[in-house]
Amino acid sequence: MSENSAKPYLFKFWYRPGTVVRALLESRQGHHLALGCSSVFGALQALRFYLVDDRVSPIIIVFGAVAGLCGLYLFSWLLRNFGRWFGARAKLPEMRVALGWGLLPWTGLFGIVALMVSRGEDAEMLSSLAPILFVGFVYGYALILLSIAAALRLSALKAFLCLIVTCVVSIFPLTLIAQFVTHAFGLTP
Repeated sequence: MSENSAKPYLFKFWYRPGTVVRALLESRQGHHLALGCSSVFGALQALRFYLVDDRVSPIIIVFGAVAGLCGLYLFSWLLRNFGRWFGARAKLPEMRVALGWGLLPWTGLFGIVALMVSRGEDAEMLSSLAPILFVGFVYGYALILLSIAAALRLSALKAFLCLIVTCVVSIFPLTLIAQFVTHAFGLTP
């Protein structure tokens, strides 16, 4: 089936993420959008370095997009493997679809913040939006959690525990790798 048939799910995803992810997995759709969303998410994370410092090359945005894709594949693999501890039987493409679609709210949120920073909004304006951004962050986390629960075919509590284990196990090696990369590209002061 074509990727265009996944478009009607975009609206419904915001209020029924578990149902949409299950429908996408059954029809084997949504993978391209998940990959694109993770690439944009990674590029937005790297964009802040480019916006803040004039000495940083725009290549960092491409690096961020690639890191977003690698992060999607890595976290999908980890979630699938740790999900087995809780009795899940998900496949890697299913986990990528769930995690990529779950990143949609955060991608939009970070895109709005990047747009505001690039337009030169002052810190007071951004800090006045902090409560709204926090609600958006929590809402995005809930969508990621429900998407992962649908792909793993687990309860939300077990998916939450799986997500916690994945983050705890991966945070130290990924932080070390990020430090090496930032030193290699001269991003540290």
